[in-house]
Formats: sequence, structure tokens, C-alpha cells
Amino acid sequence: MKKLLEIDGLRWEKPLKKRVLSFKNHYHEETPKHLQNFMKSKIEVHNHKTHMWNAFTDSGLSDILDQDCSIYPRVLPGSYLPVINKTAKQITEMILKLITLPEAEVQAIFPSGPVRDFLIKELKVLKHRPDRLVGSLRFDMAIVGEPTVNNPPKLLEINEIGFDGLARMPFIQDTLFSLMPDLKKKYFSLNTSQAEIKNMRRLGKNLARFQTDCYNWDEECLLRRAKEMKYDLRLITPANYGLDVETEHYPSLREEKIQIKNGKIKIGNDWYPESYMVSFALTIEDYIQQKNFYAKLIKEKVPHYGPFLTGLFASKSILPILADPHLRLKMLGSSNKLKNSILPAQMLPTVRGEVLAHPEDYVIKFTDGFGGEHVFMDDELVKNIKKIPANKMHEWVIQKRVNLNTIGIDGFLSHPKRAISDLGVFVQYDWSNGKFNHFEVGGFLSRATNTSLKVNISSGGSQVGVMFSKKG
Repeated sequence: MKKLLEIDGLRWEKPLKKRVLSFKNHYHEETPKHLQNFMKSKIEVHNHKTHMWNAFTDSGLSDILDQDCSIYPRVLPGSYLPVINKTAKQITEMILKLITLPEAEVQAIFPSGPVRDFLIKELKVLKHRPDRLVGSLRFDMAIVGEPTVNNPPKLLEINEIGFDGLARMPFIQDTLFSLMPDLKKKYFSLNTSQAEIKNMRRLGKNLARFQTDCYNWDEECLLRRAKEMKYDLRLITPANYGLDVETEHYPSLREEKIQIKNGKIKIGNDWYPESYMVSFALTIEDYIQQKNFYAKLIKEKVPHYGPFLTGLFASKSILPILADPHLRLKMLGSSNKLKNSILPAQMLPTVRGEVLAHPEDYVIKFTDGFGGEHVFMDDELVKNIKKIPANKMHEWVIQKRVNLNTIGIDGFLSHPKRAISDLGVFVQYDWSNGKFNHFEVGGFLSRATNTSLKVNISSGGSQVGVMFSKKG
């Protein structure tokens, strides 16, 4: 037998240095009994995997088979949905109030960072703030322990532009319902793409979605939903991006010249969409490269679904801001609100010594990172902190580490396993004059993995549909 070395719940095979995660200190959400009984039949499971694979294949969606998907849903109690709703609404209310404070207060509250500084100083997002903010967000959250009314999910980070999963989850959940009709008798799910199109419609009858030189099957699902709902949504690559669009591979994508005048945009020769959005996460390099284009859109106040202004709270520096009880008191009227949902977080310079002394208790995150990049734990955390120069330490956030719940999954590209799982919460908002015109938790996404402490599809994780029990 290979000799195993166990360190803090992680088992290492010494000869191959292979990491095997045991998750022994993580709460496990039990699979419903009727699904446990179903799993006992190898023939039924094999057939179900085959049927799900075939349903995905027959969908005609591009690259849909590239990433694993669980053949069973994650089931949460129906009584937990109001808990998530309340938490998500309070977070959304606080961050929208923060970015609509007077300019001097916003600059004082939000710490300096590459994107924050560029948005404020170069693109003038505070000087030219729109009167109305409409868009959607994805809160990456973790359930830590039993999902009960007194245990709300914990916020890990906020995504405001270019997040994925919104439109594919209804497809995944509908596929599961169709293949296992008994699920519909016991559970329900939310339709995120439908909620998104309804919210887009609040800005007008059509929208241009700015792309790079491609799109994925999530966006294909969104286009299908828009067509069903008779909403004019088009994928556009602005000509000034300077990209080569291969229309034979991406037939739904058009490269067009964008003209901006008097608060409106003209696309191509004759299309005047009432609003636009950006579909991809923007790095500081992206902002710099298209500075003039984005600055004019902002200055002209062209109706923007998911405004650039919201990039201020997409930075990980929002985590210590939300963790500040004095700011919660000011923004929400009570420091106790969100107390059990916001993890302790601080900027690196204030806690560097404590973190290096107890690295197992923390996670370090780059303020402008996304997609799981520049997030470090354990030995990597220590190694990277020691490499950060003094003049860059303010660009890193320290957050308390928690043990994400585990669930049982079985993917059509994998095998049965116990895996840690996050909870992506999609919200749609419409905000003006310091209050919501509309707020909705539109749906959910779960990602699960047993090979990494970072839950991410692109690094080997699996997509998992989310359903709620009808009986609480």
C-alpha cells in the first residue's frame, strides 16, 4: 500500500504527491431517500446517464458536452429559499447604496486598486452616474452547516459583469425534470434566464450584448429564451475591438460599427437598441485598451444593463467593506443585518502577521481577480504573501476560510463522489432614488468538485442543478 500523510484533513500519497481531499470537517447534505434508492440500481443509473448525455447531445448547443454535469440535482429545503432571498436582497441593497453615495464618500470607502482607480479617475463612473441602475449579479456563496432558517449562506464574492451559468441552469434543471418526472412532484426550481429577460425588458424592447469574438452555450440558451419571450437580444462584437469573428463557427454573432450620440447608440447601419450590456469579465487591460469607447458610453449615459459603475463592488475589496459593522449600520440601519452572512475580511496590510502565523484559517484573494484566479490557501497562501511587494499589498484581501458543505454527485463524464459545493445566487435588480423598483432572486447555480478547495467548473468541477423541496 502507498503510504498516506494526513495534514489538516487532506490525505497525501507520498510517492506521487497526489492530493486527495477527504472533507472530513465539512457538513454533508444528505441526498433525498428516493434518489438514494434509485442510485442502488446500476442499470437505472447507467440508463439515466445515457439519456442525459443524449439530451445534451440532441440540444444542438455548442460545447455543451465539454464540462461535466451531475445527473442528480442538489436539493435544498423550500423553507431555505426565503432565507437566501432575504440575505441576497440585503447585500444588494447595501452595495447599491454604497455606490450611490456622494463621490467623496465613495472614494473614501472603496480602497485603491487597479480597476477601482481606473473606473473613477479615467472613466469617470462617479461623475457620470446614471440615475437608474438596472442589471443582474451573481453572488458566489457557501452554505456552511445545515441549511436552516437561522443559518444563512455566507458570501464568498460578488460577480457583476461577465459571469456565467445564468441561462444554462434552467436547461439543466428542465432536462432533469423531463428525464425523472417524479422530481417535479417533489421539487421546484427557478428559471434564471426568464427572470433575466424580464429584467432586461425594464430598459426597453431590445438590447445589444457586447461580445469578444465568440460565445458559449450559456449565451445560446439565453438567445433561445429571448426568442421564446419575443425579446430582441443580439450578440454584437464592436468593430473597434479589432477582433476577427469567425461567423461560420459563431453564426449568431455579428461584428458591427458602434456609434454613440446624444445618449443613444447606433449599431451597424440601422439598428438603435434601447440598451446594451457587456458579456465578459473585464480586466484592467481590457478597460485600458477600450478606454475611449467605454468613456464615451459612460459620459453619454447610454442605458447600460449592469453599468460600469457596479465594477466598484465587483472588486474583492467589497468584502471588508461589507464586514464593517459601522457601514452596515449606516447603510442598512442595523449592524446586525448580514452579521451571519458576511465573513470576516480585511485588507492584507492590516493582518499580514496574523495570517502568516495561522494560514490555515484564511484565504487570500486579489482584489481584481475572477474565475478562481489569484485565490490562495495553505502553503500557496504563505508563499504568495511573501512574494507581494509592500506597494502592492493593498491590492489583496484576506477572508476567513470556511468549510463548504459537501453533496453527493455523479456526472455524465465522471463517477459518484462526495464533493464540496458552492451556491451561485443570481439576482435581478432595478434601483433608483435610493430604493428598489424591482428585486428578484432569479435562480441558482451549484458547482462541485472533490479535487480542489476552489470550486470552479474550468478547473475540473461539475455543474449541479438546484431544486427546492415543495414541503419545506
